[in-house]
Amino acid sequence: KFPNFSREVNVIAHEKIDLKGKTKYMVLDPAGRKNWFMCWIAVDETDTWFVYREWPDVNVGDWAKWAGGKWISGEGAKGLGYGIRDYVDLIMGLENETQDSIFERLIDPRLGAAKYQTQTGASSIIEDLNDAGLVFLPAPGIDIEDGLQALQTKMAYNKKAPLDSVNRPHFYISDRCQNIIQALQEYTAEGGTDEAWKDPVDVLRYAAVAGANFVDPRSLRTIKPAGRAY
Repeated sequence: KFPNFSREVNVIAHEKIDLKGKTKYMVLDPAGRKNWFMCWIAVDETDTWFVYREWPDVNVGDWAKWAGGKWISGEGAKGLGYGIRDYVDLIMGLENETQDSIFERLIDPRLGAAKYQTQTGASSIIEDLNDAGLVFLPAPGIDIEDGLQALQTKMAYNKKAPLDSVNRPHFYISDRCQNIIQALQEYTAEGGTDEAWKDPVDVLRYAAVAGANFVDPRSLRTIKPAGRAY
């Protein structure tokens, strides 16, 4: 589904990614019995993405495996039995490692907002995450194909011309994010919701439709109005 994506062009050594001065996004795709898939994206002033972390990574397990002539769920997708608090502790622990300051957190708009019954009444994953200290916004509920097109646009460049500062993709990914890399190479969008590599692509798609762009920190400063002091 992503003919412009290649390991040679889009995958870079993790140590070469400079996270300073970039706008950081965290994206979450919750699931039922499977592990929740998540990624972290840093965006520079040219709106170029650097995907610098995924979970589960291959240390947890491969998200999918080839068996019986098709891709099926792998060890990385096998649920670990985590609850909301476990995921919050995991996310905060990973972000503390790199002292991340997350500008915005995005989540699957459908499952994230789906209501379920608790002992204290109706709730949702978004509400429970918020109560646990992490505020997530539902990504725009745009058609899957539109989201994939937005992601393809990030990867677009003229393959017949030399790569330079103008002719280049605006999508790069750490070589540590092997599950997402494999997903971008294998995902076809033909298997519907059951396609094994869908979840790692979904988190990128949510970020693309949400317009995960660079935000100048200076534009967020509170400016004291000039005039008479009270």
